[in-house]
Amino acid sequence: MTAAFRPARTVIRTRPVEAPAVRLFLFHHAGGSHLFFREWCALFPADWDVVLMEAPGRGLGGSEPLITELDALVERFRADLRGSLEGPYAFFGHSMGGLVATELARRIRADGEPGPRWLGLSAWAADLARPGDAEEPRYLRSDEALRELLATMGGTPAELLAVPELWDLFSPAIRGDFQLVDTAPAGLRAPLPELPQSLFGGQDDPVTPAAAVTVLAGRLPRLTGLHLHPGDHFYLREHREVIARQITADLTGVLREDTP
Repeated sequence: MTAAFRPARTVIRTRPVEAPAVRLFLFHHAGGSHLFFREWCALFPADWDVVLMEAPGRGLGGSEPLITELDALVERFRADLRGSLEGPYAFFGHSMGGLVATELARRIRADGEPGPRWLGLSAWAADLARPGDAEEPRYLRSDEALRELLATMGGTPAELLAVPELWDLFSPAIRGDFQLVDTAPAGLRAPLPELPQSLFGGQDDPVTPAAAVTVLAGRLPRLTGLHLHPGDHFYLREHREVIARQITADLTGVLREDTP
């Protein structure tokens, strides 16, 4: 039987399911929070336990300091989930969440523990060249340059970029998360070809181009799906119902294959 979760600010369960068919952990993007996925929980089968992960420094963990290094955030998540990864489980991460989910899966497997059955990566292209690699790191840019970048990425409310009080409130998490992504060593951004994986992306994504996602798909021998949708880096907002069905189908297929 799957162990019960210990209380943790980084773990949000809006619809707890005990002894679920599978636990699906959702990891948010840079500058985001669990709220990005909050409405997704009802889109999955009733016997799935959908768990929303939230990095410290926002939401329920707003009083905690931000974590700006990949190693530290992965270890924090792993500690908070210790004893709760029994039974079948899977990870789905969007953008920075794809990076974090991949590295968390890597470390769990490296220690000989049962890893996730499936990994879903959205708007993330593993160790392929990152946008801006030859430019000034995003977390070091001026407020004006950072706001311009966010405007081109889409997904950020216009009032957050225009109202100084809102910008001052949310920009530390945005800048801190960009630091985490932009300083992650290349070795910690490598894909996991041995894991069943599905890739998702926006056809007009200026950050992680669809072409980069397609290249990564060709390097994954256990690819379970390549799903490209109309839209920019935050294409998920318009297509969450369809994406949830694709996640359900791909993950269900893997679970059936694993059943003796």
